[in-house]
Amino acid sequence: MADPNIEQVCMSYPTVVLSRLPQDVCDVLFAEEESSEESIKEVSGVYNYEGKDIRINNSFKRQKWSNVQYWMPVLPNTQSDDSGFGTEDGSDYSNFDDTHKRAQRWKGADEQGEYEVQKIVDHRFDKDGKDQFFVKWVGWGSQFNTWEPLSYLNCHENLNNFMRKMILDILLVKWRPVPSCKTLLLNAYRSIIDQWIKNTPKGMYLKKLSGGFKQKGLALSSLTKMLDAAVNDKCSKRREQIIESIRDHCALLRMKQVRKEQLELLKKWEDSLNSVGPGGLSVENNVDLDGPPSDFMFITQNKTGPGLNSCMLLGQVAGCECIEECGTKETCCPNMAGVDWAYSAKSRLIVSPRSGIFECNRFCSCGPECPNRVVQCGRKVKLCIFRTSNGRGWGLKAGERIERGQFLTTYLGEIITSEEAAKRDENYEKTGLSYLFDLDMMDPDEGQMFTIDAMKCGNESHFINHSCNPNAHVAGVWIETNDPAVPLLALFARRLIRKGEEITFNYQGDQDQRGKGSSVTDKTDNESDNFQPVKKKAKKCKCGSRFCKGFYF
Repeated sequence: MADPNIEQVCMSYPTVVLSRLPQDVCDVLFAEEESSEESIKEVSGVYNYEGKDIRINNSFKRQKWSNVQYWMPVLPNTQSDDSGFGTEDGSDYSNFDDTHKRAQRWKGADEQGEYEVQKIVDHRFDKDGKDQFFVKWVGWGSQFNTWEPLSYLNCHENLNNFMRKMILDILLVKWRPVPSCKTLLLNAYRSIIDQWIKNTPKGMYLKKLSGGFKQKGLALSSLTKMLDAAVNDKCSKRREQIIESIRDHCALLRMKQVRKEQLELLKKWEDSLNSVGPGGLSVENNVDLDGPPSDFMFITQNKTGPGLNSCMLLGQVAGCECIEECGTKETCCPNMAGVDWAYSAKSRLIVSPRSGIFECNRFCSCGPECPNRVVQCGRKVKLCIFRTSNGRGWGLKAGERIERGQFLTTYLGEIITSEEAAKRDENYEKTGLSYLFDLDMMDPDEGQMFTIDAMKCGNESHFINHSCNPNAHVAGVWIETNDPAVPLLALFARRLIRKGEEITFNYQGDQDQRGKGSSVTDKTDNESDNFQPVKKKAKKCKCGSRFCKGFYF
């Protein structure tokens, strides 16, 4: 509605300037004496009086004075919905008694003389075949609903809501002609398809995983054309078939959306792992839509559990005084500990893991390039945390070719007492998961025994799976302490490991499953490492090795 001219009411009381007053309000305010009661309109607005805004939202009746002028009482503005005339801040400009009877609330146009659409109720075509919409106006009862052309409506949200409801009614309830306005239809189609994609049940889009992540689905533009065909098809059976096909494609699109979100989370997790650790660690999941494991903290050195002191990890140790090259004198660390030299010139393990490895420490005279400093220098090979395809959860695989005897990584976690490990083991039995690893280098009668728990904290070794024919084994390494009860656990390659091959070790202790001696471990079926996980109930083994025993403890 166009803005009316400013009108002024003259009376013997303070002048009220009613700016931008709608014409139908003026007709009521300045009606002739013979005007009937039926001509009274309902009006509202915010008008200016002496530089302040006055809100008007009450109905009133014209009152005749002897000088044939009409007046309007200026009543206090309250905070309630049925407030009378007054200022926006509630102050009173009235010089009269507030004894005039309040009339019923009335509503109408805003200060620009425009009416607000509350909702679109219906649609029809006029005699010329043009779209008309049945409008419910804000502040007006349903009896004042009007049919309006699209050009008169500036309420995109209300129109879109109506179009969505109308299309869904056509698809699922009863067919009827649709509006001819293509833009509104297209927006409604896209909105419906977006909602179908978003609300696809998890079980439905998980079924799409069987086809892999590289499946190509229809574009949204193609789905909108299919939806348009369904809306304009009068046959309910064909509509149902088209809708079913669209929902099937929506499930694929939803799977791709979840996949995109998953990849973003995995990349973020990968970056955080490499920012903490030595780097060279990647994350991969091409199997399902699981994201990073929750409730797991990545660490770079062992932690101590309840009742233990971190000082125990730095015990009494003596350093060698080798000047030229370690390993050539009797005073070198391995010789002083009574064990063989552990590494080759290329830093490959050349002794049995059971013999124990004593590396040079902080008190030694040799520098960081000493060939007897391998494990303490950290992981050098590239590894990948990946999702296994046979139901074993996450695993660890080689990111590059790894030679036999090459150091892989350390097994880290929380060092706890054997008593604490027994308590935790009871809880872990309920979930079927356990990462308890006994450090049983000592005779129980000689002193306290300890266990590493990597359930909630650890490094990439947390994800290594069991195999009855593993390609890695565990060795005890002493660096900053000579305490036999707290060695550092290190994993070395038993044989050549090709890029992409999963890294595994035997949870029951490193064994030669074929009953033959190994040149590295020199063990038989009846021999096992001193380092092994806590014995538990037998579990089904899924290692897939031809030497698989079918279960492990």
